[in-house]
Amino acid sequence: MFERFADSAISVLQSAREECLALKGEQIRPEHILIALTDEAADITARVLANMGIDGPGIRAEVTRSAEPTVGEPARRMAEEQPAEPWDEPKLSEEAIASIRRAADYCLYFGYDYVLPEHLLMGLTELPVGVKVLEEMGANLTFLRRQLMYLMAEDACFHQAAPSLKTALVNGLKYLISSHLEATTSLLSLAQRTNTQLHHLPSRSHIVHMVCVGYMPEFLAVQVAFQRYLLEETLKLLAERTGTLDQEVAASLVSSGAQHLRAEVQSTLEYVWTNEYRLFDQMLDEAEHDLIGSVIEDLWWAQGEEIALHDLFDAALDDHRRKQVLSLQKRRLEISQRIARLRARLAETIQQCFTRRQIPA
Repeated sequence: MFERFADSAISVLQSAREECLALKGEQIRPEHILIALTDEAADITARVLANMGIDGPGIRAEVTRSAEPTVGEPARRMAEEQPAEPWDEPKLSEEAIASIRRAADYCLYFGYDYVLPEHLLMGLTELPVGVKVLEEMGANLTFLRRQLMYLMAEDACFHQAAPSLKTALVNGLKYLISSHLEATTSLLSLAQRTNTQLHHLPSRSHIVHMVCVGYMPEFLAVQVAFQRYLLEETLKLLAERTGTLDQEVAASLVSSGAQHLRAEVQSTLEYVWTNEYRLFDQMLDEAEHDLIGSVIEDLWWAQGEEIALHDLFDAALDDHRRKQVLSLQKRRLEISQRIARLRARLAETIQQCFTRRQIPA
């Protein structure tokens, strides 16, 4: 599970183990990982959580409070009289494993070779336990995810480390397909060893098809958001070096970015379709590329509007403009809902494009 984890992410999990031991926990839970992510060594996640007013001591206090027994005095005395069990090495809870697997997904979606602490935090924001702790600490999860994306884009621009959409998608699909094929091969080998007959195992073509339909929409949606944040950071760096950009120039660059991304998605889909897996004899036609491309562009512009509203919201908060803050908050909610609908539309469109073609036996 941890072969694709960077040293910084491994360090976070080791710190989570120490937190679990210190808090007398039986299992390493998402709360312990969250505490570890507040450590300065985690860098980006620590900065994001600090901006939310979330720190290690605060989470520890919340975890301790949640774990306090609510039994009466007789039951409490009985519990105290029980002999102490020998302490075992804490293992990862099911929720922690789920968050780690989700972090591995995000590592692929962003096109990175190794899981980083920021991917762990991204995974935790989608897990009920992680959401509960963060919300009880007063965090706005939408803002937190946006802030995390912003700092990741800033870091990628600074280190020139951001892979292209094509690289992220092709390499990610390769890894996922390879992993599922290995699992099928292992299952077949086990069946042979135990003289067990297996029925209805998926063929390679079916595995490729399922991975593409199951993962490609989220790959593309995450990449559209990330590429939009990367462009925003690039524009900021350009303005720092050359002075304030003319609004028409900036708008032209954003518009060109949308067209370039749309073309890159089409090129990537064609590459996956023909060079990588030769999944179907019949390619996507122009009408289908236009359907997918239109959703990609809509996501791009919606993401840009969300970024702009985020900046306006921050400015209004700084100036204590309560009426404007409430209005912007309403607009931000509407944009978030619109992005969710567009992501659902993208998944539906890709599924329709794939399932209307026959998979070779």
